Amino acid sequence: MSERLTSVAPETPSAEPTADALAALAEGGRDIVAEELSILERIQARVEEQLATATHQFEDLNSAMIELRDEIATAKEEDLASLMDQMHQLAALNAKRGSGRTAPVDPQNPYFGHLRLREARMGKLRDVLIGKRTMLDKGDGLSIVDWRNAPVSRLYYRYDELDEYEEEFDDRSIEGTVLLRRSVVVGEGKLRRIDTPQGSFALGRGGAWRDLGREARPSLAGGTGKAVRVPRGQLGVNNDLDGLADKRLQEITALIDKQQFGLITQPESGVVLIQGGAGSGKTTVALHRVAYLAFQDRRRFSPEKMLIVVFNEALVEYIRHVLPSLGVEGVTVTTYRRWSAALLRRLRLDIPAQRTDSTPEAVVRFKKHPMVLEMIAELVAEDLADVERSLEDRLRGRPGGEQVLEQWRKLAKLPPSVRGHRALRWLIEEDGRNLPAKTRAAAETSLRAFRGSVDDVVGDWAELFGDGRRIRNAIASKAPDEFSDSEVNTIVKWCAKKTSALIDWRDHKDEPNLRRDDDDDEPSSPRKPPRLDGEDDAVIMRLYQAKRGGLFVKGKRFEYEHIVIDEAQDLCPIEVRVLLDTASAGRSVTIAGDKAQKMIFDNGFVDWPQLLEDAGLPHVAIQPLKITYRSTRQVMAIAQHVLGHLHDPNDDLIARDGAPVSYFGFSDMGESVAFLGEALRNLMQREPTASVALLTRYPQQAEAYYEALHIAEVPRLRLVSRQDFTFLPGIDVTDVRQVKGLEFDYVIVLDPTRQNYPVRDSARHLLHIACTRTAYQLWLVCSGRPSPLVPQDLIDEDDEQPPG
Repeated sequence: MSERLTSVAPETPSAEPTADALAALAEGGRDIVAEELSILERIQARVEEQLATATHQFEDLNSAMIELRDEIATAKEEDLASLMDQMHQLAALNAKRGSGRTAPVDPQNPYFGHLRLREARMGKLRDVLIGKRTMLDKGDGLSIVDWRNAPVSRLYYRYDELDEYEEEFDDRSIEGTVLLRRSVVVGEGKLRRIDTPQGSFALGRGGAWRDLGREARPSLAGGTGKAVRVPRGQLGVNNDLDGLADKRLQEITALIDKQQFGLITQPESGVVLIQGGAGSGKTTVALHRVAYLAFQDRRRFSPEKMLIVVFNEALVEYIRHVLPSLGVEGVTVTTYRRWSAALLRRLRLDIPAQRTDSTPEAVVRFKKHPMVLEMIAELVAEDLADVERSLEDRLRGRPGGEQVLEQWRKLAKLPPSVRGHRALRWLIEEDGRNLPAKTRAAAETSLRAFRGSVDDVVGDWAELFGDGRRIRNAIASKAPDEFSDSEVNTIVKWCAKKTSALIDWRDHKDEPNLRRDDDDDEPSSPRKPPRLDGEDDAVIMRLYQAKRGGLFVKGKRFEYEHIVIDEAQDLCPIEVRVLLDTASAGRSVTIAGDKAQKMIFDNGFVDWPQLLEDAGLPHVAIQPLKITYRSTRQVMAIAQHVLGHLHDPNDDLIARDGAPVSYFGFSDMGESVAFLGEALRNLMQREPTASVALLTRYPQQAEAYYEALHIAEVPRLRLVSRQDFTFLPGIDVTDVRQVKGLEFDYVIVLDPTRQNYPVRDSARHLLHIACTRTAYQLWLVCSGRPSPLVPQDLIDEDDEQPPG
């Protein structure tokens, strides 16, 4: 895709900033900022020159094409071949301009990292900038390398300042020392933030630079600094006129650490499973892996050959906006339910489109349970055993019968449907034609009967769930303690009712129903199709895969070159297995998740090793992420307390220091609204670019708070009821189930009462998710008796020091 090349004149800061701009910095900080400003100015000048040159080149190219077009219109016939060849060459150049690896550097955001290297052999010093596009050194000692491609970019992600490095590049070894490693933020052509081992520095709204200290980033020291002290009852972590300068973090590519970079650049084939807590960068790694693969092999990993499956619609919209900034457009981003429904329509199976929302809870748990995968495998094995038994019975004593059975068994590794078709073709068109006629006829009868039934996936579904004895035996042998007798009876009756209704509809759907009215012989409306359970989609698709060896659309196997499954803990094993089996032969898959953020509690997920084994990946290693780039140490401490026995100490995350978590207790909602109204109005006045989430347990509570705060004239207030987030500054009022995977500057958990969050595992997960959506500050505002999940010392602190 061509990119429009225009010369942009950015607002370039002076290489020598005024003394007032750097007055608040110590000498070391002043030197760092001045040096980075100078580098940015030099780069922007080169980019502007490069863009201007490229624009003139393209203008010349367009003019040449116009001249050729006019010349062709009046040329002699003997000259046409030569002129057309020139036209094709120019058209090819035109199609390539601005695309691929030669795309120009963006002058508004040219790079995000800075390395200074000293080579061991020659002692030469060079400055390398890390960005999204490459710009070669023109003799001034500055170059930009693409983080996805240039070998030297590995040094940025793998080594710290003053580390000695040794790497193999193109069959040669390079050694040296990383003298300097900095992360920078350049936005709208201005240098806005610098992160170094010596500290972090940010540009305030007034144009003055500030020293943010060393606690502004996560570090392995973890919590040794002092928390940002916020006045009691004040929402927001900054109170000066410059706004929240330390909120301007680097772009996400700059935050990738050594471990994450290793996962992103894993070999093209294979399965990568990333486990990490809230804000640890799981989704970031997955998306950057998509960008990395697309860059390395554009033909194989083209956007239309990749799939990203996420938990909710809000994440779908968010990722659709993020991917283009990584240089990838056109990748399918969807939820599992939306994806499976669309694919089932393309498979053209004879099943109704509508699904019921009244499925009993026990039936939902049963159909999501890993035992269903085993039941499907057993059903397929039974069908294959039946056809082999039929062949043995029909061919017993017949000449050539053993030859037929030998050929059938040779095809055992093929999917059942393919095996049946291949065996029949051998019998009719290949070596089997030489068998005695009676032997061939007997074998053909068995194989044709098998071929006629093997592709009937709906019939298989009915056989799987319509047999009560099969269901009872499966539960008794595979999940003996997970369903009560009454639940088993409910499952059997419900499944029998659904299968009977579907088979009856399928057999008679074309027959008109007649009204039982002697005075009216007009036919009634067509038969109303039954509604299957939502969980049946995955079962039917898995049956299809097990019988045919994949999902086929118009005779072609439907598959992806790379699949990302985000928040995999909220999919059931059969859903994960269906997705994995749509991967191509290279099996390039990224799975990301966090068992602490589980929101679906009836899907059969226990832990990662069990899910991997159920999905057919028993030997895949789990890659843990240990640093959280979102929430602070104070927030993560509360989140771990909320999880209680569900928290695994091995999953502890390293987090930066931040503002204390605050609890405010009130007697009723009116008092809460009065307090919140004032705090939110003040925040929006001081920090107009802040994003705030007010999270309730249930949607009805969110509506009530929205209406009350609207009356209180809180500005930029939005009610989010269907994951329709705008991702703009302001205040979103919504329930906790809407915000999975999202991030806000500030989060206020509304009414964490014992009724809303009782001492149950499901409540622990939900409150944990609510708390870990914040990047800077967390409040718990409660009108009622607080939940036992809220730390008592936090409540006691509120009793000792009332808000105000």
